[in-house]
Amino acid sequence: MFNVLPNYSTMMPNLPAYWSLGNRHWVSNFGGNIQHNIYPSGYSPLTYALAQGIGNPNHISQWNPMLIGLNLGQGMMTDPALIAAGNQAAANLGMSLGLKVRFTGLLSNLNSVESQISNVLKSDKLDESQKQRLQPVLDEVKALKERVIEMAKGQPSLEDVEAIQGEVIELTKKASEVAQEIIEEIKETQESEEAENTENTEETEETEASEDADATASEAKKEKKEKELAYAMEKVCDRIEKAVRGAGTNYDDDENGIKNILTDEINKDNVLELFEAWDRTYNGKGSYSGGDDDYGLIGTLMNDCEGDQKEEIAMLLINALEDKAHELGIDVSKEVSAAKVATHGDWFIAIRDDDEICKSVNALYEKVKAGAESIEAKKEEKADKTAADKKAKADKAKADAEKKEAEKVAQKKTQFRDDMREILGDDKAEISDKVKYENNNFVVRIEGKNYYGKDYLELAKTLEKAGYEPAKYLKKEKAGVAA
Repeated sequence: MFNVLPNYSTMMPNLPAYWSLGNRHWVSNFGGNIQHNIYPSGYSPLTYALAQGIGNPNHISQWNPMLIGLNLGQGMMTDPALIAAGNQAAANLGMSLGLKVRFTGLLSNLNSVESQISNVLKSDKLDESQKQRLQPVLDEVKALKERVIEMAKGQPSLEDVEAIQGEVIELTKKASEVAQEIIEEIKETQESEEAENTENTEETEETEASEDADATASEAKKEKKEKELAYAMEKVCDRIEKAVRGAGTNYDDDENGIKNILTDEINKDNVLELFEAWDRTYNGKGSYSGGDDDYGLIGTLMNDCEGDQKEEIAMLLINALEDKAHELGIDVSKEVSAAKVATHGDWFIAIRDDDEICKSVNALYEKVKAGAESIEAKKEEKADKTAADKKAKADKAKADAEKKEAEKVAQKKTQFRDDMREILGDDKAEISDKVKYENNNFVVRIEGKNYYGKDYLELAKTLEKAGYEPAKYLKKEKAGVAA
């Protein structure tokens, strides 16, 4: 790689000129003669230093453990001065690398703390007091991080690095303590609220909301069922109207015959709605107005049926009405007996009195209808009373909760005042009008900014740190004196 330029002159060369070349100058001893040589230019200093080791056993490249990993003990027979220089160089390099590792670790720790605090501050579970206590810690972390970055750019001493490392440790500990304290506060608040919710108004209101939702859903379901029943009975009325329309009657010719319709479609669960549906759709209207049809459904049926048909049709309705009355617990024995007697007529001539049948069946219908409406009204009255009782209970629970909260606030304020008097050394000190108690914290608003504290001492420190005199804002001021 290098060109050796031996000097065969017996004259001594200009040694100072050679030595000024540094590592590019080297000495050889070929043939018992001393030669002074020069390496060509254009290579790095490290290359020249390594080349020197080729012919110089004491050169640093022969024993420096940072370069070739030899045991220093093997170099004990070499020049002690070179060994000392090598040791110092190795120590310096090791320290430099160690400091870099330290700075990397410090920055990693600070970045982690900064990220964690930033994430905590973003939580919607923190109140303003907690944010106000955590934000300064984050600011300190950022400021210390900048100092570490600047120090890493220079050549700090070991003492400087150890000092700033101590600051990082202390700040990390402080950040951890503040964050843990806030997390514990949030946990305690949540547990307290959950415990209170089992007794206070919130739980009652939630229960009521659930019950109201259930009641609303039940009412809607009931209303839908009633509408579906009314619609179905109107369709049955249409079929009956078609069966009796015009000359002659379809009694039991097919499924749309009067007898078959009543047998297949009518029972205790819909017989009342059948009478009502007929009154809504056909009674007193069109070709069914006047005469026997004034009796409603039963009048129309009796007018179009003959002989035994009248009794058969009437009994289908009477039995359904009687079953409904029995279900509701209504005594209709007299009405049922009168209706049955009317439908039997005179046995020897098989003549039925339509007026008597219509009057007795309608009387039975009206009795059952009135009983059903009365029972429904009582159910609604009971439901209203139950709702009123629940509301009264909820109002009482709410009032008790408010009273309990007021007592809690009063107790906090009393303790706050006592702490303030003790700290100020003034047994007549009172809470300033500027101090409010909100969300389990005392707060003072100054120049558009809130200052928080869980107790007097914490609030006083916060005010003092912000540049205000605590006593000026926490102690009761004389009337007319501005803060």
